[in-house]
Amino acid sequence: MSATTSVLVVDDDAMVRAGLSMVLSADSTIAIVAEASSGAEAVAAATRHRPDVVLMDLQMPEMDGVEATRRIHAVVPSSAILMLTTFHLDTHVLDALRAGASGYLLKDVAPQELCHAIHLAAAGESAFSATITRQLVARQTQADSDNDSSTAVRTLTVLTERERAVAEAVAEGASNATIAKALFMSEGTVKTHISRALTKTGLDNRVQLAILVFQAGQNR
Repeated sequence: MSATTSVLVVDDDAMVRAGLSMVLSADSTIAIVAEASSGAEAVAAATRHRPDVVLMDLQMPEMDGVEATRRIHAVVPSSAILMLTTFHLDTHVLDALRAGASGYLLKDVAPQELCHAIHLAAAGESAFSATITRQLVARQTQADSDNDSSTAVRTLTVLTERERAVAEAVAEGASNATIAKALFMSEGTVKTHISRALTKTGLDNRVQLAILVFQAGQNR
């Protein structure tokens, strides 16, 4: 991770952009390279500035955050994209993750948590709001209640004992740092276990991994 993390702030509300910029400017290791008020502006600004991290609003007119994320991820794959949502449960969050987002946060996130999430994203880590993770998992698991949970159990058998322990912690919405402390391993090792678990199960992100763990739990 470089000494300074460059950030593009995207939100259609000028007051929100101003608030986010003010919070981030207080961190000397973060540099705001541009702001955008729409999805189209975000794509253009990301292409021009190639920021380390894009803070992306989900709900915007004309081109929403999901489509903007998809286009930025295709043009500037090196930019990590963090979705920002006002709601604890936004139906577009999973779509954003599939489009290439690195994580999601609530707009009322504490300043220090926001800055920490930005640095995590810039370093290639995932940054997720534990609250949204739990609600997304609960909603998706309920939607898939008709599926045979024994399939999830069989899928998880490909994981080692440590990978399974990490996966279960992910299902609780724990961060890599929290998991590392609880399981007495480095954050790098946690990241490796998550990466291997995703590869072995054929999943794309930690939310899908959490859903798989919850589905398997229904079979106990």
